[in-house]
Amino acid sequence: MALSLDRLEVVILAAGKGTRMKSKLPKVLHRVCGQSLLARVLRAASGLSPKRIVVVAGYEFERVSQEVSALREYPFLKGIELEVVNQEEQKGTGHAAQVGLSKVSEKASAVLILPGDSPLIREQDLQPLLDEAQAKTIDLCLLSCKHPEPSGFGRIIRDASGEIVGIVEEKDCSDEQRLVEEINTSIYLCAREFLQQALAQLDTKNAQGELYLTDIVAHAVSSAAPLSSVTTEEVEPVLGANTRFELSKLEAFRRAQINQEWMEKGVTLEDPEHTYIDEDVVIGEDCSLGAGTKLRGHTTIANDVYVEGQSLIIDSKIGESSTIRLSCEIESSKIGDHCVIGPFAHLRPGSFLWDKVKIGNFVETKKAELYHGVKVNHLSYIGDAEVGGGTNIGAGTITCNYDGSKKKHKTKIDAGCFIGSNSALVAPVEIGQGAYVAAGSTITQSVPKGSLGVARGQQRNIDGWAERKKMVTGD
Repeated sequence: MALSLDRLEVVILAAGKGTRMKSKLPKVLHRVCGQSLLARVLRAASGLSPKRIVVVAGYEFERVSQEVSALREYPFLKGIELEVVNQEEQKGTGHAAQVGLSKVSEKASAVLILPGDSPLIREQDLQPLLDEAQAKTIDLCLLSCKHPEPSGFGRIIRDASGEIVGIVEEKDCSDEQRLVEEINTSIYLCAREFLQQALAQLDTKNAQGELYLTDIVAHAVSSAAPLSSVTTEEVEPVLGANTRFELSKLEAFRRAQINQEWMEKGVTLEDPEHTYIDEDVVIGEDCSLGAGTKLRGHTTIANDVYVEGQSLIIDSKIGESSTIRLSCEIESSKIGDHCVIGPFAHLRPGSFLWDKVKIGNFVETKKAELYHGVKVNHLSYIGDAEVGGGTNIGAGTITCNYDGSKKKHKTKIDAGCFIGSNSALVAPVEIGQGAYVAAGSTITQSVPKGSLGVARGQQRNIDGWAERKKMVTGD
């Protein structure tokens, strides 16, 4: 029965609602630095190259399944069988493990059980369990942690010789046992056959009336099955998140690590405590991030980029030597090299800026491609549009892309055009190469190449009007 690593499979326990989160969202779908708790645990497990990972879901099963489906496409899960199983009736961690084991392959030689709510767990925290299994003949190896504040955790109980004799949950601890600082992390590496036998022996004779997974340790002791442990003194990687406050503490811890890693790689952070960089963000050398910068999702920042601060950049690419000025929001967009954006600009999804594009203050773009050297300096909206290189768009210009009947239309502006201030381009419309649009025009028909489009009411001046108004009103 001894534990062999010939075929390692993993069971992740992710069925709980997380009542103390006070949320309709399943606990494992809450996020730390841009990744769900479940995604982070899956990433750690995948580093051990298991053949299969079984996720035990329960509360909001469909939402958890959707998250797993989305994660299947990530490179770190390539080649790993991934399955979700429903724990329809939740009767404790032991029952969840029984449900998970039902989907573990008969060929599995070892099963690693992980909690789904430990977002900072890493491959390097789990590898020592595998090393221990290779070095010794054992059926079960558990990961424990020396915690200076063990309240709330199950305690590892040892005899006078230091051998593990059991795990006691906090609610079942005696006063003496509560003084123990070695806690259970709920992480176990088991021989498959041993785990199957141990789970079959579980009962509900405890304070909560549930099947405790921790009782597999007591089974190992009573049956004289070879048992070992690995103890870590790094607390944060093995902690779970049961409340939003605990989640925020883990987020702050990981965020500080991420920020330090980027600074060590040559990125300047004006105020590291108030800079937010998600796990999958990539940043080049000699970049500078101002206070309040938030880089979310799969954002990529090239070399020598300057972000002034208070900006939010989500799932976007920023080209080399570009500047993002104060308080910009950029989402699912691509910005070329040597561009200047903002301040107070909003690039909505589908914005594609070529090199040396200038987007000024209070400019909004959406599904717009702006070619080399385009300038949109002030107070404009450019949506569902293609703007040719070298074009200048004056303040207050809008592309009227919506026709009021649920349809969006495209505006095309060719290279070298000049669009006067306060113009409205009513799509579908095309402005030909080198054409001009007079300020204040509402353009409803295409303007040919090299032409001037004028569409505004004729100005009329009324002589003496101001003086007559004074005589009538007394102003």
